[in-house]
Amino acid sequence: MLHTALRIPASIALSLAVVVAAGCSKSPAGPFAEATNENAGKAALSNAVANANKGSTPTPCETDFSARDAAEILTGSTALNRYAMNAALGEAENGCEFGDGNGALIDFAIRAKPPMQGDNRQQYKTLTSFLQPKGVPFAGVGDQAVWVDVHDSNIPGMSEFDTYAIKGEVICLADLHFRKGTQGEKAITPARGEELAKKLGALCNKSFAARGA
Repeated sequence: MLHTALRIPASIALSLAVVVAAGCSKSPAGPFAEATNENAGKAALSNAVANANKGSTPTPCETDFSARDAAEILTGSTALNRYAMNAALGEAENGCEFGDGNGALIDFAIRAKPPMQGDNRQQYKTLTSFLQPKGVPFAGVGDQAVWVDVHDSNIPGMSEFDTYAIKGEVICLADLHFRKGTQGEKAITPARGEELAKKLGALCNKSFAARGA
């Protein structure tokens, strides 16, 4: 399905389980591989609606926060997708997406247990060290947080803005993807920079609280 292509070496990306290619291979949207570049972004967005009822395990979008919270970021109607590209391996239930065909979506993941090896604090340090563009530290979300300014999304025709945070050993990834041009700009809050990061970070804070972090 959709998503954040972390600009890090493949070996590290695999251990973090947040690489786009790996996430996309697990996406329920098989037709994507055959979609043209022109239509891929539209297909990605409509997939959120098509898969709204897939899966039975509650996700953070249902247990930790709601569409009302996402409305601080997305201006259109908000459909739930129980799939998230950023969900850690073995923790698929800890990821979800909010978005619709209006031109934007939020890909969210909360990682409570360490991936493959090491601990989450080291994984967070490694993850944020390789961000491109570089992450900008800011306060008010978890113990540490950074935001990554608007850059090209791996979804054709879309841009992306990211917030990464950690509290204790719980990692949160909240990525906003929005269509380039007027359509995408109207689909999301006009906030940018740290203001937008804090809006995405508010979702992280709710998940941290729900997990007692």
